[in-house]
Amino acid sequence: MLLRKAKSNVCRNSKFCSELGLDPKDWDTHCPLPTPAIFNSYLDFFVASYQLAIDGNISKGIDLLSKTGDSELKNWFVEHGQMSGWHHRVKVLALPKPNKFNGEVDPNKRISPFEADVYKRDGFKCRYCGIRVISPKALKKAEKLFGKENFVAVGKGNSIRHGIALTFRATADHVLPLSFGGRTNMDNLVTSCWNCNYGKYNVLIEQMGVADPRLRPPVITTNWDGLSSTL
Repeated sequence: MLLRKAKSNVCRNSKFCSELGLDPKDWDTHCPLPTPAIFNSYLDFFVASYQLAIDGNISKGIDLLSKTGDSELKNWFVEHGQMSGWHHRVKVLALPKPNKFNGEVDPNKRISPFEADVYKRDGFKCRYCGIRVISPKALKKAEKLFGKENFVAVGKGNSIRHGIALTFRATADHVLPLSFGGRTNMDNLVTSCWNCNYGKYNVLIEQMGVADPRLRPPVITTNWDGLSSTL
């Protein structure tokens, strides 16, 4: 099967996203913007390189990192993924702005106490687009194994982080944003990749034409745990 490569058009300053298109009838209703199929193979290469490093074959693991699509993943996140929902979809749909929330905003913004349970419940897969995601702790371990000169999991700015860390890092997303009365609890948090998390940003899913991911049950596979078993 021929895997489609991601487009590299610059969309941040454009009136529409070349990956998304202008016709809402063509948009995915599960996520702000589906990731290209080839990204799955990049993740497979990373898993293989990570396992080599864990087994002590760090030099071979570093060599295999060259096949993980660093630049392509990074470019797609910056130009498409993080802009797709709140910037492009909301503008094209041009729905009436939701009423301002006047109730009490949840003072608890810390997702860290819930992350492990959210990721396990969701099988370490994004509840929006469905791609596999990696435990943040595993990404930090990869950084230590490979060295920051080869793999950066945490850093200031998108240009510093490796494309794998930008695309596949797991995060817990508030389906209903805090600013609209959402709560930081298991009922309102779902596992999200960074593309969907930043693409959604701080708008309502209704504003983007995206269905509530909680209405679809998590898809659990026994062979994927976000590399958490390596910690």
